[in-house]
Parts: sequence; structure tokens; C-alpha cells
Amino acid sequence: MSQKDPLKERISLLEMGEAQGKLKPEHKAELEKYRASGMAKPLPSADGSPSQSLETAKSRDDARKALAVIGRVSPILDRVEQLQRSAMSGRGLAGLKEYLPFRQENQQYDAATAMLKTAVRPVTRTPGEGATSDFESKLATQIVPNRWNFDGTNEEAIRGLRTFLNTSRDQYTKQLGGTLPKPPPGRPSAAAQPAGWTITRKK
Repeated sequence: MSQKDPLKERISLLEMGEAQGKLKPEHKAELEKYRASGMAKPLPSADGSPSQSLETAKSRDDARKALAVIGRVSPILDRVEQLQRSAMSGRGLAGLKEYLPFRQENQQYDAATAMLKTAVRPVTRTPGEGATSDFESKLATQIVPNRWNFDGTNEEAIRGLRTFLNTSRDQYTKQLGGTLPKPPPGRPSAAAQPAGWTITRKK
């Protein structure tokens, strides 16, 4: 004897109540949540156009895909920023080493920026593989650091790309109903840290 699925029974009761016009607002919101996740059938529209729940499901799917892209791009950007600070910030004559083709740090930087360029251009796909999302279109227009640019130009490119990724991550996380991660205990966020000098007493 097979056991009944409590969740399916719950969704069935909600759909029945909706059909009879007896759903309370909180129950209607619950049913829409199930529809957005694909567990409940979308509400058919009278004119045959996509229903609200279908649009919601698509937007949530786009949000998940965007977060996956951000998850792939962020660590590559971290590596580029690390190399920019350690190997590409020379001043005066020391800065000329950045143009040497056989310098190991230069080749590492070139490899990292090439990976970043590939990661931020997900629209370079074979025609017919699917539509490009709004997020991917905006991501593809972001400026990527290059060893032949001025240091200030690369730093601005890194800062702009990181701002775009962080803002997008916050937006899509909220869209999916999630909460933004809190900083670990004992490590205040950058916004909470006081600006300027801090005086600490030597123990």
C-alpha cells in the first residue's frame, strides 16, 4: 500500500480552495510559492498568455542561473585582484617589468585575466543554444583588466566588476527569498569598520 504524499495533498487542497474562491491571502501566497517552484500547476490564463506564476518561475530560474555564474566568476576575479596587487603595482622603473613577456608573474596575470574574460562573457555561445538573459548581457559588457592597461584602469575595472557582481548577487538572492550571509563572528563587515586610523593598546 503506497503512502500518500502530504505535500501533494496540501497543494491539491489549496488548488481546490482556489477554484472555489475560498482561499485566504496567506494560503494563496503559499500556493503561488509552490507554483513558482514548479511543484504546483500554473494558473491558466484566459487569453492564453503566460500566467503570472509562469513568469515568476522563469524569473526565479534566471536568478538561480545568474547566481551560478556569479559563483564561477567571483573566485577568478579574486585571483586577478590578488595578482594585480602583488605583481602589477610597480612604480617607476620597477613597473617596466610588467611588460616583459617571459616574466612568470606576467604570464600568470595574463592567464588569470583570460579566464576572467571567458567567464564574464557567457553570451559567446553557439547560436540556437538559447536566449541570453538580461544579467548575462550586462555581464558581457563589463570591462576586464588587461596587463597593457594603466594600473589605475585595471583597478577601476576590478572595482566596477566586483560592484556589479555583489549588487547582482544581493538582488537575485532577495528575489529567491533568501537572506544575505552575515559576516563571521569577530570579523565585522567593511561597512562596519571605522575609517581612518585606529589606536590599539599594546598588551
